[in-house]
Amino acid sequence: MKGISFLLFFVIAICTQGQLAAQSGIVVTRGAYLQKVTPYSITIRWRTNVDCNSKVEYGLDLGYGKTVFDSTLTTEHTVLLTDLNPNTKYFYSVGSSDQIFQSEEVNHFTTSPLTGSTTPVHIWVTGDFGTSSVQQVAVRDAYENYSQNMETNLWLWLGDNAYSSGLESEYQDNVFDKYPEQFKKIPVYPAIGNHDYANAGYHSTSSLTLNFPYFSIFNLPQAAEAGGIASGTPKYYSFNYANIHFIALDSYGSFNDTGSTMYKWLESDLNMNEQRWTVAYFHHPPYTKGTHNSDWEVELIDMRKHIVPLLERYNVDVVLSGHSHCNERTSLMRGHYDFSNTFDTSMIVNRSADTLFKSSPFRGTVYAVCGTSGQNPGYTQTGFPMPCMYFSNATDNCSLVIDVEGDLFSCKYLTASSAIADRFIIKKSGNSQEGPVTPSGENNFTVFYSNNQWMMSYYLEKRTDVKFDLLNSQGERVYDFKNIPEIQSRGFYNFQVPVNARAIQTGVYFIRMIADDKQYTQKFVIN
Repeated sequence: MKGISFLLFFVIAICTQGQLAAQSGIVVTRGAYLQKVTPYSITIRWRTNVDCNSKVEYGLDLGYGKTVFDSTLTTEHTVLLTDLNPNTKYFYSVGSSDQIFQSEEVNHFTTSPLTGSTTPVHIWVTGDFGTSSVQQVAVRDAYENYSQNMETNLWLWLGDNAYSSGLESEYQDNVFDKYPEQFKKIPVYPAIGNHDYANAGYHSTSSLTLNFPYFSIFNLPQAAEAGGIASGTPKYYSFNYANIHFIALDSYGSFNDTGSTMYKWLESDLNMNEQRWTVAYFHHPPYTKGTHNSDWEVELIDMRKHIVPLLERYNVDVVLSGHSHCNERTSLMRGHYDFSNTFDTSMIVNRSADTLFKSSPFRGTVYAVCGTSGQNPGYTQTGFPMPCMYFSNATDNCSLVIDVEGDLFSCKYLTASSAIADRFIIKKSGNSQEGPVTPSGENNFTVFYSNNQWMMSYYLEKRTDVKFDLLNSQGERVYDFKNIPEIQSRGFYNFQVPVNARAIQTGVYFIRMIADDKQYTQKFVIN
């Protein structure tokens, strides 16, 4: 019996050694990286060079104590951790049943605070960064040096993440290999750009699909796992973090007109949002005169024409974009939906050198462009800097550093040389508001003229008859509005009405709305 036992032990030992020897060739080739953080959960992903099972150990210190195991053999490992505590720092290791691949102190994450809390939030934002350039590395190192004593809670990407075609190899070489430490500790929430779509064409048959590496690389909260309204697609989504609502939109591979699925989802999401701060981000900026021109490029015009009025109707605080390889940002403004030369100072809600004050109903939005986190600032368009811009810079490589605490929102342009090129602070006062503002009097009816059409927004307190008239400067009715319902229910409305160029000449006009026996009139000029 002793001989049999010894032989059995020997065989087991040899088999175990063989397994470990086989496993010793397994290495992590991507990650670990963090996805979909909530107060109670997080998704951890990594890639190995050969198939193996997945194991994550985690806990409040490097002793871990808890384990999640998945027996599926794969190279693409995705593990969901649940039953976590809000706003709590955890350490984790990734490996298989036979070995640990990563178990360093840098492998850690902090769960989200409870939704609505005023916990300080520290955010890093990069745009047009995945170039594998010296500048990309310098921007990264400048941020690490600046934030070395602070936990970074979120990492937002503004699109064109992997140049030049969003290939798997480009995501590996230009993105994952350039930020190995950052990925292990900062949850990533990307937006998609045209280069991530391989420049397949704006709203082309190809770009309307999910047939691009971006969509298999990331696990995004399309089912509202982190708050907001479920979008049902990884192309665009929303999430909450502390008292901030974030919205990532697709400005290239999703339709954005008022009848589109993305527009309707966005409207529903904004309507349900009750967070103190709202930040929207997408690749193509509605305002820029850097390496791209928002007066002429259809992707940019469409976002300004269709999406910006909706964002402003629901008082979105900050809009972030990339695409244009420059650094630009406005003051708090509202109502600039046409070409750059139509900007008027009356559209500025608050213009300040540093602190911008917002009180209920919190009107005004800051539009910020940062497309230099890897790409070099290039040539600028005629008309740079734009009339609507408070800050314009076509010299520095930058990323954005955002800090939010309670009623203070701070944003800095941090250069590759660790200087602050620009900063702004928004300070809110007054009660929180739910949904859009319900204005009264003249402000209940807003009209903008852009690209040969009127855009009319208004709110109805109840179901009522609605009638519109277009009057010339002599008060004569000169245009018949069609296709607008005469009986409308309570709620917000946003109509776009084409201009009949043969009927309407240049001059001063008034659009009059009659609703519930009240009249609202807006004046505008057609040049």
